Amino acid sequence: MGGLACGLALLLTTACTSSSTLPTSGPFGSTIPNSGMICAHTRPGGTAYSGFEDFPNRGGKAIIDKVVLAHARHLRLVAAWVLPISNSREGVGVGGGYPTASSVASDAPGTRWDLRQPIRGAVVRHTHGQESINLVIVAKPSGKVGTSTAVDLYYEAAGTRYLLHFPYGFTVRVGRTC
Repeated sequence: MGGLACGLALLLTTACTSSSTLPTSGPFGSTIPNSGMICAHTRPGGTAYSGFEDFPNRGGKAIIDKVVLAHARHLRLVAAWVLPISNSREGVGVGGGYPTASSVASDAPGTRWDLRQPIRGAVVRHTHGQESINLVIVAKPSGKVGTSTAVDLYYEAAGTRYLLHFPYGFTVRVGRTC
């Protein structure tokens, strides 16, 4: 019984740490150099979104597996998409609720909301020139404030799995201010 418990503990340890050993130097680039916190507010029981996360694809075709709110506390990811944008100065932005085609068009005219793809299985092809990929996440707090310390995007390209780490957190406050 002790051997079985040790084997299970080793398996769980390996499973828990394997994501941190993924390379971060894939076609989506390495870890984003900025850090800090993005804050949005919502009504009680509501959601908020962030679309400030963007990246290029400098390689071939990549398939996204998942996105994770790292070290989330009282915050649950409820939806996520990727979509092309004409340059990194644009993007969906941040706000309460879910982003809509009309809110995206008025805030970021170069953003192609109609070409968004859900995260799991999203196919991202090589981007050219000024084009980037925008990651949009929607999260719901379970308390007055929900937080995460970072956003991690997992993907595969040319048979290798990669991690793109956005080292800034997302805070969602219930109320009228951040």
